[in-house]
Amino acid sequence: MPRLDLHTHSVCSDGVMSPTWVVERAAANGAELVALTDHDTLAGVGEAIEAGRACQTRVIAGVELGVDANEFGELHVLGYFPAVADSSDAGIPEVARQLSSYRDGRDSRARLMIERLAELGYPIDATLVKTFSDDESIGRPHVARALVAAGHVASVQEAFDRFLHDGGPAYVARNLLSLKSSVQLIHGAGGFASLAHPSRCAEPAAAISAFAAVGGDAVEVYYRNDDRETIARGEQQARRHGLLMTGGSDWHGLHEGECEPATVPVPDEVVDRLLAAFAALEAEAVG
Repeated sequence: MPRLDLHTHSVCSDGVMSPTWVVERAAANGAELVALTDHDTLAGVGEAIEAGRACQTRVIAGVELGVDANEFGELHVLGYFPAVADSSDAGIPEVARQLSSYRDGRDSRARLMIERLAELGYPIDATLVKTFSDDESIGRPHVARALVAAGHVASVQEAFDRFLHDGGPAYVARNLLSLKSSVQLIHGAGGFASLAHPSRCAEPAAAISAFAAVGGDAVEVYYRNDDRETIARGEQQARRHGLLMTGGSDWHGLHEGECEPATVPVPDEVVDRLLAAFAALEAEAVG
């Protein structure tokens, strides 16, 4: 049974359920450790930590950052902050400032995507997009949900396939940190950096190598729906570069057939190494 899920999303970014629901469902599925990793916000962390205390499941603060990785395009980096005990950003002010900047950029990007869709003949309600985001971190999935609500597409996936995919007719690029800067930001706040879902990259091995070269700590090897061959390649690359391994469902609740929180198997020895790494960061923060 999976013992952890280090990649989950809530209504505080582009998930559809509360942080409490995410933690409770992960706990019900056997998780000992959960990270809430909403895009560009720590807003749900406090609620998630309290939910974890109530169901005796440890929750650590997390975030997912989009980064500009040059030839690889946009990659995502998961930052974990095991020493953060509540919802306050006070202990990690540099991260809080960067997240605020990212969220401002997301608002501007959403407006541009809405304008492009209107020009294409597919108008959507900007207020509805903001409502779907719960006034937090607006992303493409919220625009996609507004397209569904307007009757322009039948599903979120169709919205991405027709309009919102990278390079699509309504796609707008983001202004992002570099891969190196994202790792430095996370480390500067006493955190731990993992490369999210490299299996989704065009060149997974090269992306993992680039991440290791800038000081990344781990790579998300155990990812939703990846087959055994893909996982084996990820394990090999992680060992080659001396990286730890992480795992997660990347649960959002947007698509039919998603893996529930804490249902992606992660080997016990991998979990034990991660717990030791997180404990070392906590001890360093206390010391």
